[in-house]
Amino acid sequence: MFQGCKNYRQFDRRDFLRVGGAGLFGLSFADFFRARAQAAEHTPQARSMILIWLAGGPPHQDMFDMKPDTPLPYGSELRPTRTNVPGIEFCELMPRLANMADKFTILRSVGIGTERWEHSGGLYWLTGNPRNATTVKFPMYGSVLSKERAERPSIPNFVAFGTYRDSGDLHNNYLGPAYDPMIFQPGDSRDEVGAMLVPPAHLDLSGLQRRENLLQSLDTQIRGLDAQGNLIAGMDRFQQSAFDMLRSQRLRQAVDPRLFPTRLHDRYGRNAQGTSALAACRLVEAGVPFVFVPWNGWDYHGSVTNACRNSLPVLDAMLSSLFQDLHDRGLLDSTIVTVLGEMGRNRIYQDSAYSGPPGRDHWGTTQFVLVAGGGFRSGMVLGATDRTSLRVTDKYYSPISYGRTLYHLLGIDPEKELFTPNGRPVKIISEDAPLIREII
Repeated sequence: MFQGCKNYRQFDRRDFLRVGGAGLFGLSFADFFRARAQAAEHTPQARSMILIWLAGGPPHQDMFDMKPDTPLPYGSELRPTRTNVPGIEFCELMPRLANMADKFTILRSVGIGTERWEHSGGLYWLTGNPRNATTVKFPMYGSVLSKERAERPSIPNFVAFGTYRDSGDLHNNYLGPAYDPMIFQPGDSRDEVGAMLVPPAHLDLSGLQRRENLLQSLDTQIRGLDAQGNLIAGMDRFQQSAFDMLRSQRLRQAVDPRLFPTRLHDRYGRNAQGTSALAACRLVEAGVPFVFVPWNGWDYHGSVTNACRNSLPVLDAMLSSLFQDLHDRGLLDSTIVTVLGEMGRNRIYQDSAYSGPPGRDHWGTTQFVLVAGGGFRSGMVLGATDRTSLRVTDKYYSPISYGRTLYHLLGIDPEKELFTPNGRPVKIISEDAPLIREII
């Protein structure tokens, strides 16, 4: 009966059981095949993602949601500058990003939803789920993507730089260590190794950090590990992949700053942030689906203006270079880049715990999120806040909508159920919320 249908082999027994009962709900065979064909036509644009995590609460009113007519303490001591998109302004300390505002979008009306928010925002923003001591230990996006894209064992599916474990309790999640990232430690200068591989098998590779004999030390340790046949034989396939990737010359070249072109590295910034962003671009080019770039230190309770003067030019250089580099290599259309922190900031005030100029306290109701590439629209700002930058006045969205939108563009169904170690089925994102359709 079905020999004439070239797609009949794609359907399993459960599909036909569903069709068998479809008449009860008014669904014909034609409807069924039409729906399946339409689903097949939806090919996700994003093949990879780079998430830059500004740990702490980057001050949105000093960066991407400035209110120059609002006086202190709610306004900023810094001034805005025009961008290459009419009507959009950013902080004056980010001129390079201002000149390429047409390549990304700023969300100004996102937030946790509660005013006071402590340092657990990563558990929410980096999973798309409210996560606390009483909820399921949801994994972050990189771990889910690693599980769903596990068909390429020769390439890490999830890479993180530096302090992945400091971004919340995310390494403790129900998927387990098999889907933890391969962790690199970024360096600051061309003379340093810059990024060393730490596999999730909890092996001691500290000897590899000696910059004088990087490759010799690496090869020596690999030979030593290979000699321990019982150890390697006892590892599961994900941990075994760590050894395979240690042998990859292509991977090592992607994360060794000594091999980066001098002018390009200078443009990104010869520091931990610039080095990590450049390596992230190279890893995506090599086929890595998810790269996590954490940057600690954005908790500006004291000296907020001075802190911005130090950090925003670094952010400006690394982000503008990353966008340009991805664009030049034809990767921006297929790579999501997103930048955010745990929360926003409140009015400027003098915290007795901090000496020097005043800073800003935590604020969970509003913050900014930057998105680019991978199917996101560019050159726009979504949403608005009031004159104090503390209340959303238009287009509020939560971390749940943000997470669902990311998964949608990556071609992963957030309604799909994964299983906890005790066999409990859990949706990738447990709560319902609308996609942020205005930016896709």
